Amino acid sequence: MTRLAPWALLWLTLIDCGGGALAHVTTTGLLRIEFIGGRMLYALSVVLPELPAASATILTAAANGDRGAAEVAAEAARRSVTVDLDGARCRTGRVRIGGAGTNETRATIEIDFTCDASHGRLDIAEDWRAFLGEHYQTLGNLRTPGGERQVIFGEETRSVTVDIDRTVATGWFDFVKLGIAHILTGYDHLLFLVALLATARGGWSVVRIVTAFTLAHSVTLSIAALGIVTVPERIIEPLIAATIVWVALENLFATDPDRMRWLWSFGFGLVHGFGFASALGELGLRGPALVRGLVGFNIGVEIGQLIFVAIFLPALTWLARGRGARLTPRIASLAVAVIGTYWLVERIFAG
Repeated sequence: MTRLAPWALLWLTLIDCGGGALAHVTTTGLLRIEFIGGRMLYALSVVLPELPAASATILTAAANGDRGAAEVAAEAARRSVTVDLDGARCRTGRVRIGGAGTNETRATIEIDFTCDASHGRLDIAEDWRAFLGEHYQTLGNLRTPGGERQVIFGEETRSVTVDIDRTVATGWFDFVKLGIAHILTGYDHLLFLVALLATARGGWSVVRIVTAFTLAHSVTLSIAALGIVTVPERIIEPLIAATIVWVALENLFATDPDRMRWLWSFGFGLVHGFGFASALGELGLRGPALVRGLVGFNIGVEIGQLIFVAIFLPALTWLARGRGARLTPRIASLAVAVIGTYWLVERIFAG
């Protein structure tokens, strides 16, 4: 029984990694905030399959014209987001719920705020846990007359304070942090890496697989973020889940899955790059900020990916000792296949 404990731990860890989808308790919202002349627009985009089921149902109904659901969602928005400028509370205006149509995987929540002042210290507080899940977090872009800056609302910080009158020299490092946060909370991308590396033989194989994935998703992230090619999220999200299932099943049934793995890594990496690009698209970046965001975000994704690989590979090597050399990759691949299939079905029928 004790011999099976490490492999049981591996299974449970992978299930927990996919828990955001299976238990609907973890999601990352993408936020665009624009402040000008005493008025502020708060525009949040969330992935419906990642939300608590009741909240996803409310947002879907609200987006499709149900007035009762719209009022419930609007009240949740008013409770969850508050804005103060120069020490005075700004008034919450209209709340609009969008998206969530047929085959749409995202819903948008837009809130208008009106402030009596147009200068001073802007305090934005956000706490969506009661409506969007206990472990919800937000990655966002805040645009004011002083420039643009990137913000994160999460379990460690529920508020952001900025000086409206202070010019911001936004660099790419803010986007690096957003890229790291995005990949380390992007469980579908992480489980895809688990499937890719589960049957890797030696360091050179790992280098080829990771490099191919990096090059591929960097290409499609760039062309999508720059608007050269656009693929709807309702197509990309199921495809990402399908790549996870494909690689996991290949691990289970192919005679030598590692032989051509770098080619699959490159091909499927092109698909995942479009998924990464959706984050930048939702932030509403443009001009120089878009270029900085593209470079910094991509670097952040790579750093986050390397962090994950540096943690996962030693654990996999330890579990794959002795009898585990054959059993560990199969257990990991089976767990990933189960989670990926769940995501695939859910994303096909979302909305």
